[in-house]
Amino acid sequence: MRLQTLTLSAVNVTGRIVEKKGHHLLALKQNQPDLFDGVSCSIIKSKDAVLEENMNSWPGLRTSVKVEASGMIKDRESKEIRYCISDEEGMNASYFNAPVRGHWGIENQLHRHLDVTFREDACRAGKGHAAENLSTMRKLALQIIREQPDKPSLKKRRLNAAYNIEYLKKLIT
Repeated sequence: MRLQTLTLSAVNVTGRIVEKKGHHLLALKQNQPDLFDGVSCSIIKSKDAVLEENMNSWPGLRTSVKVEASGMIKDRESKEIRYCISDEEGMNASYFNAPVRGHWGIENQLHRHLDVTFREDACRAGKGHAAENLSTMRKLALQIIREQPDKPSLKKRRLNAAYNIEYLKKLIT
C-alpha cells in the first residue's frame, strides 16, 4: 500500500476530521473510470500492514481497506483493486463497502458528464489556480444545464448556450 500518493492537504483534512471527532474513509487511487457491479471488500488493521512512519503521518489511521471490483465493460471482463484508509476499527467489510461504492457512483457520474460535456480531461490549464477554478465553473455550468427541461443532451445544451445568446439567457435567468 502506498500512502505517499495522497497529498499533504489530505493529511491536513484528515487531522481536522479527527479533531472534530468525525470519521473518514479516504480512497488511495489514481483514477476511477468505471463503476463495477461485483465488489468484494476486506479489511486489516493498519498497524499490521503500514510502515510506522506512514502510520504516524496520518492522524487516526486505524484500518486499511482493500476493495476488489470486477465487471463487464463492452463484453470484456475488467478487474481492479482499490485501497482506502480509515480511522474506524472493529467494523466488518460490509460496513466499508457501502460508502466506497457510493463514492464510486457519485464520482463516475459527475466525472463522466464533465468529460463528455466539457472535455475536462483534455484541459491542460495548470498555472496557479486555473485548473481548480475551471473545474468549479464547469460544475456550476453542468448544474445549470441539467436543470433545463428541454430534450437535447447536456453536450448539445452546452453548445446551444455557446452559439445562441437567447438560449444562454434562458439558462441563466
